[in-house]
Amino acid sequence: AKKPYTDYSVRARHVQLGSIAATIPLDPQGHFALNGIDPANYLVELVDAKGKVVCTEGPFDLTKLPQTSKAGVNIQCGNPAAWWLLAAAGAAGITAGVVANDPASPSR
Repeated sequence: AKKPYTDYSVRARHVQLGSIAATIPLDPQGHFALNGIDPANYLVELVDAKGKVVCTEGPFDLTKLPQTSKAGVNIQCGNPAAWWLLAAAGAAGITAGVVANDPASPSR
C-alpha cells in the first residue's frame, strides 16, 4: 500500500466458502488486526479505496490450537491476487464452468 495507508483496507476471505469474514481499514502506520473471526482457513486481501483487491497473502490455517491466531502477517504484493484465489478455490474443491447438454448454436 502507498501512503496514506488509511485509503486501504484488509479483509479475511474464508477459503472454503469464499465469503468475507472481516474487513478493517489500515491504521496510519499500515497496521491491522482482524479480530473475532471463526476458526478456518483464510486469505488476507489488501483492498484499495475502490474495493479492488491489490494483493493477497495466505492461506492461513486458523483451525488448530494453538494456531488460532497469526501475528506478523506481511502482505507481499509480488503475488497476483487472482493466483491465490484460484489456488484457494482449487483447494476448496470449487470449480467454475459451463455445462451444456447440447452443442452451442452460433447465436450463443
